[in-house]
Amino acid sequence: MTKTTPEKDLRIETIRGLALFLMVAGHVIGSSPDLGMKVPDDSALRYLYDSLVYIRMPLFTAISGYVYALRPVNADCELSRFYQGKFKRVGIPLLTVSTLFFVMQMIVPNTNDKPQLGDIFSIYFFSYAHFWFLQAIFCIFVVISLLEKAGLLLTLRNYGLVFAAALAASFASESFPNLFSLDRAVELLPFFLLGLGLYRFSAQLITRSSVITMAAALVILVGIDQAYLFALLDLDDANLALVGTALGLAAISLLIARRFYFMPLAWLGYFSFEIYLFHVFGTAGARIVLNKLQVQEDLLVFVVSMAMGLLLPVAFKLVLERIGPLHVLSVAFFGAKTRVNRATAPLQKRATA
Repeated sequence: MTKTTPEKDLRIETIRGLALFLMVAGHVIGSSPDLGMKVPDDSALRYLYDSLVYIRMPLFTAISGYVYALRPVNADCELSRFYQGKFKRVGIPLLTVSTLFFVMQMIVPNTNDKPQLGDIFSIYFFSYAHFWFLQAIFCIFVVISLLEKAGLLLTLRNYGLVFAAALAASFASESFPNLFSLDRAVELLPFFLLGLGLYRFSAQLITRSSVITMAAALVILVGIDQAYLFALLDLDDANLALVGTALGLAAISLLIARRFYFMPLAWLGYFSFEIYLFHVFGTAGARIVLNKLQVQEDLLVFVVSMAMGLLLPVAFKLVLERIGPLHVLSVAFFGAKTRVNRATAPLQKRATA
């Protein structure tokens, strides 16, 4: 059960960077024709969005589970200390950055949404913009820590039972309240458990036969999903959820089992939290400026918005870390005191085998 934990597994950082890239791309495009770039349903970008919808946030969550498994809660860990650490890392940025984004939406012209000042307190307790994930992941950490304390994730048998229960609950996630994005947490819990299990029980779960099975299942499921997208197959909501969840599980399992190293994505992966928090400021800002300049070419808007969404948060992080008096803002925005010179160090090493 005990494993030697490398300082950085650059292959995992690469997959984290890939998840980040897909997530930002999804937000640039927008989940509907009245959000993001406001592309129509028959556009190529809408097709890209719909094709990856079952992978984006589930992959992001699975990587969180995998990374958690590197340093999990154990029998000697004080839960109060664990929760305090997670609040500092997740809760503080949730409060500060969501407030900043809310105010920016109110005062900046041409934003897609114009919230009312009276709604500001609701954003801390219910799903709001992309910050719902921070609420959901905190809920997941609470559940996982309790399961760990109860010893329910220490054997493959018990892990399998917990995973099956979480998977069953995920299909009924809409019946859970939206308070602190609990419904989204229930929806994503199986993927967090998947990442945890693929690390903790890798010898049993990642075998040649399992990889072949995952690949075959993925081909079939992608075929079904594409047939649905092209209106060649009619699926009701229940069957579509079943196909989508299975597709996500198969794709993510295969990505983690056969992970690869690619330096640009690994570099993005290192800044994943910063980019997740602040990418919307870059993507929305780029879109608004381009619209003012009457730039309407979808591909150009997409590329510029992606670049700003990925790079602006990194630049913001570097500035705050390098200017001493502003370092306190780094703690408020990013929830942890980190030194920026660690960012490039992992990339100077070879990816772990």
